[in-house]
Amino acid sequence: MATNVYIDGFNFYFGAVKGTVFKWVDFEALSRLLVPNDEIGRIKYFTAKVSERYPGDKAPHHQSLLLRAIRSNPKIDVVLGHFRSASKWRPLDDRNRSISDLLRPELQPHADADDMWTDSIQRRTVPFSAARVVHREEKGSDVNLAVQLLWDCFRDDECDKALVITNDSDLEDAIRKAVESGCSVGLVNPQPQATNRRLKDVASFEIPFRAKSVEKCQMPKTVFTEKGAQVHRPRAWDT
Repeated sequence: MATNVYIDGFNFYFGAVKGTVFKWVDFEALSRLLVPNDEIGRIKYFTAKVSERYPGDKAPHHQSLLLRAIRSNPKIDVVLGHFRSASKWRPLDDRNRSISDLLRPELQPHADADDMWTDSIQRRTVPFSAARVVHREEKGSDVNLAVQLLWDCFRDDECDKALVITNDSDLEDAIRKAVESGCSVGLVNPQPQATNRRLKDVASFEIPFRAKSVEKCQMPKTVFTEKGAQVHRPRAWDT
């Protein structure tokens, strides 16, 4: 029976490739590197489409190219959640910090800004100051991954071994129940910090993730879709 691979897209991105030139990941090659002795079944990549954060933000376009390239591989399914954006009040980390440490760009002239900030703190009636911020929250990806993992593991003809690439403790119960169903569920932590203990305790096994893996597992700069269209790696990702 083949091994299915379940990838927490944002957990992987922020843990393994953000800030590098290795975002154009070949997830089939990565899966084979992680379990070289297994047959690879389905690879399921869970993410959400990002939205423009500011005028001219290229992130949505770059992600769209990446998703098209990933989908060009018939072994990989892309499962989308969604982003929710709202304007919310949030406390400032103003303990022993000046106004210049709280805002970018800094307010000037500095002396006037410091005086106004000191006056604001003296007048407040709660222990903290607050600012209205744009709160962007990814929704649905962890739920989608959990549901798909359980669905596949409960269907005996679909999966008896799974590999989950994440360090999100929200998936603890899903992994536990998948293991209890008789499915062997391995864990790969793409984050630089230690693997979450709650996940380690419920997984069948863990495979160490090495940062060099993504460097070895890159798609060609130009990928061809099933219909022959060309998808080029964003030039901004070359540096």
